[in-house]
Amino acid sequence: MKPLHVLLAAMSPPTSAAPAPVEVLRITESILLSAAVVSHVAAECNIRVLLIKGPAATMVGARPVRPSLDLDILLHRSDLKALLKALEQQGWAARIPEVSEAFPDHSTTLINPGWPSDIDVHWRFPGFYEDESEVFEHLWAARQSIELGGRPAWTLSRNDALLVTLLHALRSPAKGVLHDDVAFCLQEIRQSPQEHYDRALELGAIGPLGPLFAELPETRAFDLGEPPFDWVLRTTAQRSATLRLFHLMEIPWSRKPAALWQALVPSRESISWHDLDLRDMNHWQQTSFRFRRLWRSLTEGVQTLREVREIRARIQK
Repeated sequence: MKPLHVLLAAMSPPTSAAPAPVEVLRITESILLSAAVVSHVAAECNIRVLLIKGPAATMVGARPVRPSLDLDILLHRSDLKALLKALEQQGWAARIPEVSEAFPDHSTTLINPGWPSDIDVHWRFPGFYEDESEVFEHLWAARQSIELGGRPAWTLSRNDALLVTLLHALRSPAKGVLHDDVAFCLQEIRQSPQEHYDRALELGAIGPLGPLFAELPETRAFDLGEPPFDWVLRTTAQRSATLRLFHLMEIPWSRKPAALWQALVPSRESISWHDLDLRDMNHWQQTSFRFRRLWRSLTEGVQTLREVREIRARIQK
């Protein structure tokens, strides 16, 4: 493998107009090399970054062996802007530049032309419902070192990585490939259920993982709590419109107008989330697309409202 400084140079925007030879990265190579780049940049900037999910989880024995499609990392929210700026100098840019205050998220996706994989930068991981700063400190304190792409990197402890794998799988129950992850994690957790229960309690994951611990004889009598409202939404809602409608209902009145406007008239970056070519549309093409999108939302409104009622009924049980 090429030295890291050569890889970094290759990632940087060209300094001259002379055409450079094109090398096509395979996605597995792209993920490993992007992990090396992130770890190098984070170390240079004195930013604490943890590799989560994907090949890092596989290396520590917390996920079945299978290909990954992107690189996932976790950091402290206060370091987000610094890392994004540092990675931008290496050619990586946010897929959607602004983070919505009206509809908050837990991560942002970075893309780089010519690289087949993305980097998902998390500052919060859904399923861990203790204070996000405290969660990160707990995870960081238990971290371990691995090597990816020829570069040392920090990742989660095996037990913490098992919880992340499990939460990720349970958050998307419709994805059949993740059923194997649940079975894998359950088999591992059976070896020391009390230890995993205590860690889940410390990280605020007992609510989401309650049904799993209820199946184990050693923990079924423990306090398993109830899944938080946010978790019920994430695991039940089939439409993004449902999530937005619930959020609109929950936020203070002072923020409702901005949230409603953003939902009805999203930015150019927002509407191009799934198709970057939409960014290059002219004004009239964008206007036409927005009207079609609004009409589709109105026609699906009945299904969205039905889903909202079903979720509220489930929460009130």
